[in-house]
Amino acid sequence: MDFNVVDQPETLVAGLVLRSPALAVEGPRRLKVEQAWKRNLARRLPGPPTSAYVDHAPEINSYLTHILGYRCTDLEDLLPGDVLARVPAGRFARFVASGDNRGDTIVHIWRSVWDAEAAGRLTRSYTGDWEHYPEQNTVEVFVALADDQVDG
Repeated sequence: MDFNVVDQPETLVAGLVLRSPALAVEGPRRLKVEQAWKRNLARRLPGPPTSAYVDHAPEINSYLTHILGYRCTDLEDLLPGDVLARVPAGRFARFVASGDNRGDTIVHIWRSVWDAEAAGRLTRSYTGDWEHYPEQNTVEVFVALADDQVDG
């Protein structure tokens, strides 16, 4: 899957917190993510549904903090009890895909991210990644890049 490189401003994402293995988009952990999204979407969100992946532990290639929630413009958007994550401004690899099942589309994109990383097409900074859902069947994933050495 191809991607393009974009500069993004700081992105604030608030919502429910899951401490997850990096591969939680697949396998048994996916059900927990889907259940958390159902609970989250049952609420009235003050911003567009968005996920953030922060607090990576790249040294063990494993855990990260997954925020399931909504994009914020400032602290006034923050709902009581939610956690706010800040993804710093920077250069990102932007992956976009559409499909009938959003969960399957997310898995497809993240597999493409991992494949691109393994092939040396991009180098991740692990400062924070985020995904957004501009349409019912479309997923956009922004992966923070370490430098300008990418081959989209």
